[in-house]
Amino acid sequence: MPGTQFSAFDYFADLFVLCLVVVPTFYLLPWSWARRTLLTLSGAYLLFLIAPRLAVFYVAFWLIVALEQRLVAWVGERTGGGYVLAICIGTCLAPMLIWKLFPVGFIVWFNTFFDARLWQVSSYVGSIDAVRAIILPLGLSFASFRAVDLLVQSYLGTVSARPVGDILFYGFFPPVQVIGPVIEFAEVDAQSHRAERLRLDDYRFAFTQVVVGAVKVFVLAVPLASSIDLFIVYRSNSAWRLWIELIMYAWWFYLNFSGYSDMAIGVARVFGFKLKPNFSRPYTRTNPQAFWNSWHMSLTRFAQRNVFVPLGGMRGRTQYVALAATMMVIALWHDISWPLVLFGIYHTCGLIGWRKLNEVRPAATAPSLRLTIGKGILLFMFVTVSLPLLTLSFGEIGRFYGSLIGIR
Repeated sequence: MPGTQFSAFDYFADLFVLCLVVVPTFYLLPWSWARRTLLTLSGAYLLFLIAPRLAVFYVAFWLIVALEQRLVAWVGERTGGGYVLAICIGTCLAPMLIWKLFPVGFIVWFNTFFDARLWQVSSYVGSIDAVRAIILPLGLSFASFRAVDLLVQSYLGTVSARPVGDILFYGFFPPVQVIGPVIEFAEVDAQSHRAERLRLDDYRFAFTQVVVGAVKVFVLAVPLASSIDLFIVYRSNSAWRLWIELIMYAWWFYLNFSGYSDMAIGVARVFGFKLKPNFSRPYTRTNPQAFWNSWHMSLTRFAQRNVFVPLGGMRGRTQYVALAATMMVIALWHDISWPLVLFGIYHTCGLIGWRKLNEVRPAATAPSLRLTIGKGILLFMFVTVSLPLLTLSFGEIGRFYGSLIGIR
């Protein structure tokens, strides 16, 4: 994969080809530890194909997490354990935060530092790495949140201290490394310690899920892909054309992301791992809360467990503070920038407004079809209007939204 640009398609193409060898080998192995090792090495190899430096980085990252996991599990019920947890979480988040705050400097350091280490170990591997395009630390946001979730669960006692091999397996689990979902340790742990045969139901589910994902990405999303140019040519287009392109972009964004998530979940099921769904028809929902409970659900579940509930989201007096913090974490996970801060504020206001409205005028228990469709359209437009904030720079926001209403 020595090209100048990486895409999720490249990763999944390599993953599917690798599965032709790995799947039969996986089920021929009678020991669970051997199966975990096979999948761990497969995940590392897929990163190696992108760039060897990426595999080296994640080996170091997950080895540090493995050490911290044992430490956090040990101090969970001891005095000062909370401080240890905070330090370990900070260590896990540091690479992602530095990357998002200082992207150019971090990317230069990331590529030059790890490439130099490879040359010291092997000139052959170093030469392979040298011809790879300069890349981002792909999958770092997913890996960081997965690591944080593991540490929190270990501190709470729901995950005991684990061998390094178990943590590396979780970190390098092949289907989810680059584009998620943000899986929990419990989703893969129990099954990884069993050596069962492939079940027909698993095969059917996996096949269906992969086909559905492929149709979303390669059939439905491809014709809409040109809509991303909206953010380049918006100054020279009429308002009505911009709205059409924006609606097309909203569907492309959803179909592309959810399609790859479906394929990741399907590939995991080939190996017997039942991952939770990541999308559940979010554009058919009729209120902001239902939308976020069905959009990028693994990220929403992470934020609910680790932000919303600890900050008192289930209590009346603190629910709105917890809600605002939760949405800001979800927003800034994408990037640390002012447009994403506005994205978080926008959706926080929508969620609070819906809750307040629901307190004054509770939703009908059996709404008419017309009302349901109307609410669905309003919610879709509410979400669609916010999506440009994920792409625009701060200086472009005013000009772009002005163009949507005909102001140049």
